[in-house]
Amino acid sequence: GSPRRTMMLIVATVPPVLLISQVCFMISAGMFNPTWWRLHACNLCEYLGLVYALRPNRFSGEVLFTLGIGGAAAALLFPNWYYCPAWSWPVLCGFTEHSLIITFIAMQMHARDFVPRLRDIWMPALFVGIYAPAAYAFNARFGTNFAFVTTPSPGSPLETMAGVFGIPGYIIPYTLTVFAIWTVMYVFWGAWMRRSRQKDAVH
Repeated sequence: GSPRRTMMLIVATVPPVLLISQVCFMISAGMFNPTWWRLHACNLCEYLGLVYALRPNRFSGEVLFTLGIGGAAAALLFPNWYYCPAWSWPVLCGFTEHSLIITFIAMQMHARDFVPRLRDIWMPALFVGIYAPAAYAFNARFGTNFAFVTTPSPGSPLETMAGVFGIPGYIIPYTLTVFAIWTVMYVFWGAWMRRSRQKDAVH
């Protein structure tokens, strides 16, 4: 294939490989439990990134644009790896994986191989509509906190929301904030695209 496709496959493959390495590490250390199951929203985006690399499709692209970029950016700004030593393998993997999620979809957008469309916001909304309740039920059964719908992530704005609206009341502003951010992302991207086309037309 082309060098661009090769790079796309590499960037999409590294995150799942790092996930597997962490699972192997935890199993070998006898520490693997449901908390370490790779079921966070960003983990699902890593799987979708590989799916998209192998077979590009709009659904995966829209989820990666919204949940992938938004979730990965939030994770990098408010990392939830406080229970691991600063220079441990899980922490290094966490920063690398989330950075690559953003890099992967940014590559597709820069090359115009994928162009987000506001009218397709229902796709990530459907994804979250299925994932979030499933995560909540899973958390209740196994004592986990995937998607942070059971308790807020320490050190994140979700803690402030929980302080104001309580638990699980914070899920309402949490959800509204996510959709507001997605909308801003779509609007910003659309405005950037229009300016880009105008510049191309001038030149």
